[in-house]
Amino acid sequence: MRVTSKGQVTIPIEIREKAGILPNMDVEFEIIKDKVFLKKAKKQPGRGKELISSQFLM
Repeated sequence: MRVTSKGQVTIPIEIREKAGILPNMDVEFEIIKDKVFLKKAKKQPGRGKELISSQFLM
């Protein structure tokens, strides 16, 4: 995967689905030794919480 000049990458759909990352969801980066980890942010905006909870109701 290539990083754009703006530092952007596309997260493959398979990874987004497995991690539960939805559009407009906040994520965090963490560096441990020489590895970078991406995870869902602990605090999500209100709309994101609504989307997450509605997925569990289906």
